[in-house]
Amino acid sequence: MSEAEIIPIQAVDQYDFLEHRRQQEKKHWDKKHNNLQPLDSILTVEINTTELCNRTCVFCPRHDPTVFPNRQLHLTTKGAETIAEELADNGYSGKVSFSGFGENLLNPDFVEIVSIFHYHLPQATLECNTNGDKLDVDYLKGLMKAGLNLLYINLYDGPEQMEHFDKLIKEAYVPADRYKYRMHWGDFEKHGLILNNRSGVIDWVGIEETDIKSLQGKPCHYPFYKMFVDWNGDVLFCSNDWGREHVVGNLLQQSLYDVWFSKPMNKIRRRLARGDRSQSPCNKCSVDGSLFGKPSFDIVNKHLKL
Repeated sequence: MSEAEIIPIQAVDQYDFLEHRRQQEKKHWDKKHNNLQPLDSILTVEINTTELCNRTCVFCPRHDPTVFPNRQLHLTTKGAETIAEELADNGYSGKVSFSGFGENLLNPDFVEIVSIFHYHLPQATLECNTNGDKLDVDYLKGLMKAGLNLLYINLYDGPEQMEHFDKLIKEAYVPADRYKYRMHWGDFEKHGLILNNRSGVIDWVGIEETDIKSLQGKPCHYPFYKMFVDWNGDVLFCSNDWGREHVVGNLLQQSLYDVWFSKPMNKIRRRLARGDRSQSPCNKCSVDGSLFGKPSFDIVNKHLKL
């Protein structure tokens, strides 16, 4: 490894990142009380704040704009307030992940949105994924002041990007425990990246049909532990549903409980609990879905008597 490729401690490959997620999940359950309620099953609320991205990565549906075009659609501050208040009213203290289908920093109100969630959910962990292209010192300071707990900067071009971001982070006085670099360049397997076909929306990343069939009969935990909220408040049954095939409710119009335990969501869960992936888009999806969320899976199963 050359001097330019020396990886700092804040840079993690996917192997490290999976362990990081495992530790986060463990800490989450360690702080929970014994009298768990049905809504305690929600480990992560992932929010898609924008339908814009300035990149077209080969492993993303946006690589082909005819498959997933850019659109000037954003989560508004009013929408963020409604969602954050609903989560707070239900005592939510898990993780809020600003990730989704776009580049968060292209939402013109993103810093204010982070601030809104921090105000209403001071006990939650607020995270953001970004390609970092729009970051500067002032923006970094704004995110930290707004209450963002963890900033994940995805490095798509190479290790040389770290020199640029190191300079910004130093000038913005960002603590080491509030950011991580994630390696996404070059040889994906080298960095432990597990490519998936985004529930069948893309077919150019080399996912074999046998990879999908091998998952048949295996339960998937995603709809048991992660709630995915779109820019307009729509809740998809799974964060991997890039085709938006199943909207199970809307958090701007319904309560958290009514969305999380809606009839469409429970119908999907019943199938996936017994490993039935025969319905679309699960029948096209290459994601394992059992790496995380087992405690949530058990809570929901008990509540619904699946």
